[in-house]
Amino acid sequence: MAKPPSTDHLDAAKRRLVHLSGLSARTADAERRILTAAQDRHAAVLADMDRLRPRVNTDPKAADAYQDLVLEAGQLARVISQANKVLGT
Repeated sequence: MAKPPSTDHLDAAKRRLVHLSGLSARTADAERRILTAAQDRHAAVLADMDRLRPRVNTDPKAADAYQDLVLEAGQLARVISQANKVLGT
């Protein structure tokens, strides 16, 4: 005997909710990995900036590299901020 249509509909809705819950968990996991990678890279960029800073006024290549790092640090700060917002941290 077949289930009443209303029960089939509820079962399908439950399956979709379980599926969405799994997707949500995977999305949060990916966001945490993005956050960790961005934080690690941000720390490395800041260290590179510290290393270049003494030569910025005397070496044009160092100044260009420093400017590139400043831009990257800003982009990474935005990624970190967005990841924290998504994760609620």
